[in-house]
Amino acid sequence: MSGGLKALLYILSFFIPIVGIILGIIWMNDQDVEKKAIGKTCLTVGIVSIVLSCICWFALSALSVLPAFMTGY
Repeated sequence: MSGGLKALLYILSFFIPIVGIILGIIWMNDQDVEKKAIGKTCLTVGIVSIVLSCICWFALSALSVLPAFMTGY
């Protein structure tokens, strides 16, 4: 598999995590060692993307509530 295609799959896995998770689950069960490694990486990138999205969402929601606590005595 070419380097450009790998990069495209990793980028898709980051920005559309469900693609990485599905691709990872399917390709991790493949007999081809290269596909298995790419599938594992896509699965990892997809999960990391979801975790980062949750962390950013919680951080932004906490920052939007913070000024309301600071003004009231």
